[in-house]
Amino acid sequence: MYRPLYTNLTITLLLLLFITSPAFSQEAGLSRLKQKASKKLETWNTPLPNWNHLGNISLDSISVIQDNKKILLFFNNTLSYIPFRENDISVLSTSLSDQLGRAFRKYDIEVYTDSHLIEELVPNRYRKNFPIDPDRLSKERINTSSFIRKIDSYEPVLGLNQKIIALWPSHGYYYESKLDRWEWQRARLHTTVEDIFPMGFILPYLVPMLENAGATLFLPRERDTQVHEVLVDNDISTGFSEIEISGLIADTIAEGFLWTASLKINENPFQMGSHLSFSTSSSTSGAIIYIPDIPEDGDYAVHISYAEDLKNVNDVKYTIQYSGGEAEYLVNQKMGAGTWIYLGTYHFLKGKNKELSSVKISAKSSGEGRISTDAIRFGGGMGNIARRPSSELLPNQWSLRNAQNEGDEEIIEIDPNEFTWKISNKPRYMEAARYYLQYAGMPDSIVYNLNQDKNDYNDDYQSRGEWVNFLMGNPNGPTGHRKARGLKIPVDLALAFHTDAGVTANDSIIGTLAIYSSDTDNGLFPNGQSKMASRDFSDIVQSQIVEDLRIQFRPDWTRRGLWNKQYSEAYRPNVPALLLELLSHQNLADMYFGLDPRFRFVVSRSIYKGMLKFLAYQEGKDYVVQPLPVNKFSISSLGDKTIRLSWKAVNDLLEPTAKPDQYKLYKRIGKNGFDQGVIINDTTIVLTLEEYNKIYSFKITALNGGGESFPSEILSTGFINQNENIALVVNGFDRISGPSKVDVGNMAGIIWWEDQGVPYKRELGYTGVPYDFNRQSPWLDDDSPGWGASHGNFEGEIIPGNSFDFTYTHGEAIMAAGKSFVSLSDEAFEEESFNSKPFCFVDIIFGEEKSTPIFMSPAGGEINYDFKIFTPKTRVKLQQIADQGGNIFISGAYIGSDHILTGDTVTRNFTEDILHFKWRTNHAVLVGEVYATDYSKPYFTGKWDFNTGYHPEIYTVEAPDAIEPSGIGAVSSFRYRENNASAGISFKGAYRTVVLGLPFEAIPDQNQRLDLMKQIVHFFETDQ
Repeated sequence: MYRPLYTNLTITLLLLLFITSPAFSQEAGLSRLKQKASKKLETWNTPLPNWNHLGNISLDSISVIQDNKKILLFFNNTLSYIPFRENDISVLSTSLSDQLGRAFRKYDIEVYTDSHLIEELVPNRYRKNFPIDPDRLSKERINTSSFIRKIDSYEPVLGLNQKIIALWPSHGYYYESKLDRWEWQRARLHTTVEDIFPMGFILPYLVPMLENAGATLFLPRERDTQVHEVLVDNDISTGFSEIEISGLIADTIAEGFLWTASLKINENPFQMGSHLSFSTSSSTSGAIIYIPDIPEDGDYAVHISYAEDLKNVNDVKYTIQYSGGEAEYLVNQKMGAGTWIYLGTYHFLKGKNKELSSVKISAKSSGEGRISTDAIRFGGGMGNIARRPSSELLPNQWSLRNAQNEGDEEIIEIDPNEFTWKISNKPRYMEAARYYLQYAGMPDSIVYNLNQDKNDYNDDYQSRGEWVNFLMGNPNGPTGHRKARGLKIPVDLALAFHTDAGVTANDSIIGTLAIYSSDTDNGLFPNGQSKMASRDFSDIVQSQIVEDLRIQFRPDWTRRGLWNKQYSEAYRPNVPALLLELLSHQNLADMYFGLDPRFRFVVSRSIYKGMLKFLAYQEGKDYVVQPLPVNKFSISSLGDKTIRLSWKAVNDLLEPTAKPDQYKLYKRIGKNGFDQGVIINDTTIVLTLEEYNKIYSFKITALNGGGESFPSEILSTGFINQNENIALVVNGFDRISGPSKVDVGNMAGIIWWEDQGVPYKRELGYTGVPYDFNRQSPWLDDDSPGWGASHGNFEGEIIPGNSFDFTYTHGEAIMAAGKSFVSLSDEAFEEESFNSKPFCFVDIIFGEEKSTPIFMSPAGGEINYDFKIFTPKTRVKLQQIADQGGNIFISGAYIGSDHILTGDTVTRNFTEDILHFKWRTNHAVLVGEVYATDYSKPYFTGKWDFNTGYHPEIYTVEAPDAIEPSGIGAVSSFRYRENNASAGISFKGAYRTVVLGLPFEAIPDQNQRLDLMKQIVHFFETDQ
């Protein structure tokens, strides 16, 4: 008979014994404590409500350690998105402690999120009481030698001197194999597309800021927008370009660059040709000179290349001869072999001229060894990577129905080898990184072709981080190939610049997101540095951007937080890296800022400052921020050909270190390039010009230990032999701004027909005008993106803006009319001490100057404006000129409508009573044709054309003013051909004025400009 081993009574006694044992009792106690803490925290609300927009912050789990009196709170990752500072953690900890109450008053609270103790999320730079984490500080470089050094340049020892930064804009034009077409990776919206929109920040602003601070920049996309490309090579050269060898013997060695019209799958141009190599010398006689055949005048980036050789020396001297002089560089050929190395961008004249267009490589070196030289290229060029469908992505048979018998099918066999190779037909700078990296000689399988030639889209964003790693090489090589030799270039930082997507129904800002990665490879870079350095870097840059934007543009600019996520551009680079999503290219409120060059300058300066501050802290060094550009620049005549140049420093209210110590003066003769500049210790200098009958132009930069500022406007001057009749040219065209927008009900967008804005020098991200203004239009796909959809007919066209160089254009015409001239800025013109009496006439450039609302106008208060035309101080000076019997020439597209915009009746009275014109209408014509009226004979005759559409060299005048004469002695001297509205007036009285409702410099034809200026000068000189 079966009997149970234990009776029910026995089991009960055993259970009682177990649950009263110390171990069980402790476990049960902990469980009760956890339940109690969990219950307490059910009603807890975050004490940091400013970050509620980042998402729901929730408690995932609780752990209690009774022996150590600790309670561990594990929150979801949303909590980690907050850019924590020590005070935030104190507030959070106090709040949690208060919520837990007396039962846990003896417990230490530890808060975790994203697998990190919350204190670990505070960047080292912002720690005062928390201990510094040494693991995330910079490690010693494997290669400490300098790479590229410009000879006789200003070295910013407290800036980013000799730092190497990898930087790239998002996306790019790419080949979609599944559709067998080249296309953008994003949709055209609000006049641009994300694939090139960030380039409008990086190329004109961020790159020069970082280079001015001393950094060397590497970009995985073409940086030069010059569509011409000239290659000078020992294998194949462009046009009549040639190589001249003098005083040395050069060996031709297999493997090197070879130009080809199209590069196909996995072809490496740096393995298809040959290169030259020669021994170093202690003398200076031996050299190889590369002489390009330049297709047209312009600016061209100069890229050099050379092959790897263990005997290569580290001080190879390159001398670039260009139209403005020469620039010299020392290049360390022990790194960077087998790819394009950027030296600088210079102005070259059309044709082949060794003295004005060449690169010389000297054999002289401080050590014995070899010097290698391969192809040198001038300009960016057009894309030449050829693509076609992969046979693995397409069926090898197509079925077509027979039109005569629906039941039959005609089977057509497809041979993939017969598919056509296709190039993008776009400028190379517009293409995705995957294609430039192939052209730049990167290895295919470990850098740019990671998906077996099946997916260019993925290859593009994945290649960027692997390219950074290949630049560095062992032990920081590409993923899975850490020991790849690479290029031995010690990269310090990597930044991917994107604009995110998203739409708000109102005028709120999507804002700025920072993405980093700290989890892969056990949280360590190959050199042992903690990947939390990437969080520090991301936090510092994002903080700088948001702080600056809130002060200067919008107090509620949204900070979207810090994401630790496995985005390829964040986790692949083996250096501290940031993937920045600055704003939403899809949202009108964001884009209204993003399209404005003033905003772009501030954002780029913020990124530069964030990089500077991060690296300075990492290395325990002081830093200095480069200065802002100078203002109040002027040229005055001291007699004969002697001039005085003067200017004023501008203090940066946001950065106390950004004060200039010195200045640099750059000079240009005629239409050549600027020279390399001379350093000046004061804010004034006296010069004697070399020759009469030439135009000399100048620009100024400010210098300090952190680097060099952006340049001032360009002022020009020229003197006619034995001619003391001097005209004054005033540059009143300072304006840079974004286009106008409308946002009323469901109609919202960029209203290009109202005001296209004024780019800083040029706009390279413009695709075409928008055509969908309905907020309710849905996005279907990138070909039909709905609201904000824009045309693409201007892709690849550079849109001219304010060159800040129009005193040259006006001065050229004045000298052709027989007068000498000097020029100055409008700020200097307005100075009380300035005396305008000595001048035969004053020519004021107003271009597309007009009152533009300041972003930070007080809420609910009166709108403040930038770029007002007839300021009170300008009116005073013009009144003085008129009272002295002086002559005044004014031209500009908004000279009549500007005071109408602001409701300024004082200015209206001034223009009517003193300048003798009154406003009739803006947007006067669409066709830029002007003719002289009979009223103005015999002074003015003929006709002139000005630019109201696209022109590659001058900005568009989309809204010229019609102005009419006011008062006795004033007549309509010029009319628009389109509608016969009055385009300009002349006044003859005790003084004389000529006023045009269109900008003089917007007349593209030089002969027409010279003709018009001669007539204006004749009018001023004719007896009363």
